[in-house]
Amino acid sequence: MSIKIQRKDCQDFKQATNREWLETNGIGGYASSTIAGCNTRKYHGMLVARLPRPEGKFVLLSNLDEGLVSGEEETGLSTTQYCGAVAPAGYKNLIGFVHDKMPVFKYQTSKVNLTKKVVMLQDENTVVCQYECTKNSNDSKLVIRPMLAYRDFHSLTAENVSLQVRTWPVKNGFKIQPYEGMPPLYVQTTGTFEFFPAPNWYRNVEYLQELRRGFPAQEDLFSPGMFEIHFPKGEKVIVMASTEEHDDLERVFDHEISRRSLFYKRLRGTTLQKPLKWSAHQFVSTRVSGHKAITAGFPWFLEWGRDAMIALPGLLLHDNKKNPDYVDVLTEFASNVKDGVIPNFLGTDPVHNAYNSVDASLWFAWAVQQYLYKTRDITALRGPIFDTLEKIFTHFQKGTMHNIQMREDGLIRAGSYDTQITWMDANSNGQPVTPRNGCPVEVNALWYNMVCFLGELVDMGEVQGCRYAKDLAPRIKEAFLREFWVDNGGYLADLVTNTEPDTRIRPNQIFAVSLPHTMLDETQAKSVLDVVTRHLYTPLGLRTLSPEDPGYKGKYSGGPNERDAAYHNGTVWPWLIGHYGEGLLKLDAKAALPVIEEIIEAVRAHLTRDGIGSISEIFDGESPHTGHGCPSQAWSVAEMLRLITLYEENRKK
Repeated sequence: MSIKIQRKDCQDFKQATNREWLETNGIGGYASSTIAGCNTRKYHGMLVARLPRPEGKFVLLSNLDEGLVSGEEETGLSTTQYCGAVAPAGYKNLIGFVHDKMPVFKYQTSKVNLTKKVVMLQDENTVVCQYECTKNSNDSKLVIRPMLAYRDFHSLTAENVSLQVRTWPVKNGFKIQPYEGMPPLYVQTTGTFEFFPAPNWYRNVEYLQELRRGFPAQEDLFSPGMFEIHFPKGEKVIVMASTEEHDDLERVFDHEISRRSLFYKRLRGTTLQKPLKWSAHQFVSTRVSGHKAITAGFPWFLEWGRDAMIALPGLLLHDNKKNPDYVDVLTEFASNVKDGVIPNFLGTDPVHNAYNSVDASLWFAWAVQQYLYKTRDITALRGPIFDTLEKIFTHFQKGTMHNIQMREDGLIRAGSYDTQITWMDANSNGQPVTPRNGCPVEVNALWYNMVCFLGELVDMGEVQGCRYAKDLAPRIKEAFLREFWVDNGGYLADLVTNTEPDTRIRPNQIFAVSLPHTMLDETQAKSVLDVVTRHLYTPLGLRTLSPEDPGYKGKYSGGPNERDAAYHNGTVWPWLIGHYGEGLLKLDAKAALPVIEEIIEAVRAHLTRDGIGSISEIFDGESPHTGHGCPSQAWSVAEMLRLITLYEENRKK
């Protein structure tokens, strides 16, 4: 489905700067900004490259200062926010924005109509802008001034004398290498042009989202000079920025458009599934190692283990077909397992991995289980993947890092007061916001599911080191029901400790209903779903704490500490809606369908806001459930896709 934003919202500065577009290149790099063309985050940029050396993501080209010159008059197309001023204000000439396999901007001035398309080339740190003049009463010129940042995407830069301002001519453009040790930037065009070297700093560029979030928000950007490109009616002009030189700009642009068209044509599904599948593929990339990886969210997250395991089925298994990329992601994490713990962050090498998660390993088992159930491709899982399941099972029983260990009753306990190793891992003022050391409910629901799954594999002749699993499962079930069930509420405690259980109503109990193997009988499962629905359900996800709780925070706002305090204390997380909907379908598919239809319509409306065509990381707990966090989050998209697939399967029965 094409997503269209009309003139009214395009020319409303607040509306236009709260809608963001994203392009990715399949190797971890991206281009992203707002539909106004105004960067509102330090993470925005026309070319954000994922580099092997220096390792990381770097904003090389922050933006293009674009203008049209007709006679003596120059009209701005781009938009830049400075401290207290917007100049130029090109969004006032933006009459439409369309997202259909790429972002497309439609501008209109008193004399010229033009369309701009932005694409990143697959497997390259290259961004291409195609400008097409559809109306022109006079001979015009397109004026382009590249605005360079050349810094890590988490940081900001300032005017400095270390930057090398010299440019070198190359075919159809110029090359500049601002800093030693960083790659050069090639800027080329297909038009009839002149390039005027004119080193200049754009000082005090301001990023509104960083300002709102309480972070440093100003930086200086460098421009090496200006292109003047002849731009008559009917002409198409390409401007390309890349870390490598290209010979035939039109050919590579056309090839990328053809590749996208073919990819999109192969997508199957409803008018909502297809754009979500398009969004889903943006999170999949190839690491320097050659293995596939999942980026947790754009624009600022990297490859996170827990997020990848949760997102895998929705991102790469929505057609229930064998997928070598799915297996490759599992294999990469399996090769980095340490004492039964899957890394929660994949570094460039094992030394830089982070193993700060108790549940990433258990979600790994769920991801393996989902693949086997959907594809029956057991051959692909033999070897490192099944070996890793055995390692997890063994180490979780005998004890491993972060105090992860099975108790005598079969339950898993983990963590300490000053560690945050579940997915509710926010800290405020250096302290855990939601300390969950002990036996978390979702960890033990996942543990029970994994142990039952291992029992199935043993019966198939696999994972023979896990033969004890079949005997262990009943013991876990008995302890779980005894320790977690809240009799006077009909739901599950969030955490069991050596003292009192934490009986606050949180969404983590939903996994005891949704996972393939559950400890709950039908009456208990329905009771849990009823409590979750009454206290936590919204059509865009589940609240992380009941509004009736004294600690509930319905708005995700303020500085970093205020936001972190709300992150898991009322904020809505859309990734949870997949397991909520799955639980509904398991218990009463007919009754579940209207609820899931409400969810689908809410998500459909959301695709025109925040991250265009994608789903935000989080939302306010209070209506109207404004989106926050990363505007494009992998597990949000993945779990919505997985739920739609389950919905379609049940609707057709």
